[in-house]
Amino acid sequence: MPLYHVWFATKGRKWLLQAEVGEAAKESMWTVAKEKNIRLLECEIIIDHVHLLIWAEDGTRLSTAMNLLKGVTSRRIFQRFPELKVDARVGAFWQHRYAAKLVSEAAAATVGRYIRTQWDRLEKYER
Repeated sequence: MPLYHVWFATKGRKWLLQAEVGEAAKESMWTVAKEKNIRLLECEIIIDHVHLLIWAEDGTRLSTAMNLLKGVTSRRIFQRFPELKVDARVGAFWQHRYAAKLVSEAAAATVGRYIRTQWDRLEKYER
C-alpha cells in the first residue's frame, strides 16, 4: 500500500493554526482519521499549513481520505471557533487543493521526522 506525504494550507495562507485553534485542528485530524479508518501515521500543524503521512491504496483512496479529513475538520473547527469566519474573513478553513508526494518505505522514517519537527523551523515564519 503506498505511503504519501501530504501538505495543504489554510485558506489564503492565513495564520489560523496557532495556540488553541492549532491544537484543536491537530486533535480533529487524528479523531477523523480514526473515525473514518484513515491510516494516518504522522500529523503536524504549524501556523498556516498541515503535513500528513498517510497510507492509502491509490490516488483515489488518497483523494477520498483528504476530502474527509479537510471537510470534517473544517466543520469542526468552525463549530468550535465560530468567530474565525468573521475574524479571518474566510468562508472555508482550508484551501481547496493539497499536494502529495509518494514516499518509499526506505524514506518513511526521514519524512516522518521532517513532519514531526516542523516547529523546529519557525524562523521562516518570523515577521
